[in-house]
Amino acid sequence: MLIQLSVKNFAIIEDVNISFKDGLTVLTGETGAGKSLIIDSISLLLGDRANSEMIRNGEEKAFISGIFVFNNKRLSALLTKLDIDALDNNLEISRTVTTTKNVIKANGKVISLNELKQIAKYLADIHQQFDMVKLLNRDNYLEIIDGIKFDLINDYKEKYLSSFALLKQKEKEYLDLVTYINEIKNKRDEYEYSLKELESFGLRENEEQEIDEEIELLNNFDKIYELLNQSKVLIEKDSLDDIYEIKENISKLSGYQSEYSEMSERLNDYYYELEAIFEDIKKKVSRLDYNPNRLNELIERKSALNVLKKKYKKDVKELIEYQLTLESLLKNKEDLDSSLIEKRKEFESQYNETYSYAAALTKVRKDIATIAEKDVMNSLSDLALSSVFKIEIISNEKDKDYSLSIFNENGVDSIEFFIETNIGEGIKPLSKVVSGGEMSRIMLALKALYIKSQKISTVIFDEIDTGISGEVARKVALKIKEIALSTQVITITHLPQVASLSDHHIKISKSVKGNRTFTTIKELNLDEKIYEIALMISDGKVTPKQLEYAKEMVLSNE
Repeated sequence: MLIQLSVKNFAIIEDVNISFKDGLTVLTGETGAGKSLIIDSISLLLGDRANSEMIRNGEEKAFISGIFVFNNKRLSALLTKLDIDALDNNLEISRTVTTTKNVIKANGKVISLNELKQIAKYLADIHQQFDMVKLLNRDNYLEIIDGIKFDLINDYKEKYLSSFALLKQKEKEYLDLVTYINEIKNKRDEYEYSLKELESFGLRENEEQEIDEEIELLNNFDKIYELLNQSKVLIEKDSLDDIYEIKENISKLSGYQSEYSEMSERLNDYYYELEAIFEDIKKKVSRLDYNPNRLNELIERKSALNVLKKKYKKDVKELIEYQLTLESLLKNKEDLDSSLIEKRKEFESQYNETYSYAAALTKVRKDIATIAEKDVMNSLSDLALSSVFKIEIISNEKDKDYSLSIFNENGVDSIEFFIETNIGEGIKPLSKVVSGGEMSRIMLALKALYIKSQKISTVIFDEIDTGISGEVARKVALKIKEIALSTQVITITHLPQVASLSDHHIKISKSVKGNRTFTTIKELNLDEKIYEIALMISDGKVTPKQLEYAKEMVLSNE
């Protein structure tokens, strides 16, 4: 329930504070006084987008704040999830709008617009004049029906959407494999030629490095041979024998002094390592051979590898991997065909599962529609509109080719509203047969059902009684009053019938001071309320009879 609203520098509103209470609160006043601005400011607290044009001329920012009292476990859980402290179930929502930024806070914590919208659906429902247009567009009917049992529908929709997402993934996997297999079929000759060419090269991963090293050796053969041979001559001059004798002497010293033990071990290791190195040098000298033909072969091989790398735009390692891939592609045709069959089965199975979730969603909607039809007709009867009201749910059937076109984010359903408002004329689509006054009553009937099913604590009407008068106006007033028995109702009205039934009456006026327009707010006492209703009845000048009639209207409801 909304208990306090503060608005500063919002259009023609400079600074107003309004206290709201239980029951039915009506806002009245002349056109342009700022009634709709009050509703607009509440809409901002419920997640409408803000823009800098809302700021009062000459001011730097607009500020709107509302305090709500709630008793809703889902909202409490959501606030906990968002780390918003809400002691005593009080929640203050505020919005500060400047030319460069829009700051939203919940109990002092900055939140996003999306988070505000999540919170707002548990705080209040707002009906504005443009909502009437929804009844003329069948694309909105699904939203209206789903809204009647939002939490129930949402549970089913979450399961459906999860399955639908998996279905799209399965379709992609299947189609990707189809594309892959077709690509192989279309390029089989090309792949076979490439494989044959790569196999003929006998590629080895480190071959290029080995070729470069061998070419370096052959290009510098004379220098390498000279250095190795000089080393061999030195080795053969008993240098290793001298080191051996040193090693043995130190070994003997370690028998007398332990401090030589480590030195002896190290010399022992070095000696045997040098011995191995010397043997390697001798072998390399004996095996070293210069072959000019071999150098030419290596150069030609390197050139051929470079041509191959350039052709395929891959290095040798990548070429080897590509060769293995081609082998797999060309040898595993049966495996791919088997995989394709399996992927198709997975896709079709997921298709059927998704459709079953969509069908479950359809069934829930039909159950809601059955209840809604009866409830709406009862409400319309209360609103002096005897009619037949039908909700037709049209569901896409499974596609024999398993096309995903039958699905969308809401399942497989579309909805049409049908109504007969004149007996004998036959039932026709709602958007083609109703007048403005009938539209107001139908919307009110749907809203009454929605409010009751969702246990909405606050509902705000912006002239839902547009286009009606006389006895119908009285019926509408009684329906709004009925809603207010269990829900806080705040409504803008031009109907004295609605105003006379109010529990609280707030008058909104505007005045001009110093070339500036100001909006003022006043909660009326009983006498002021009677006079305001008399003014609503009159053509601008209240007569004693009108005042007496207004008094009778008000007191008869007390």
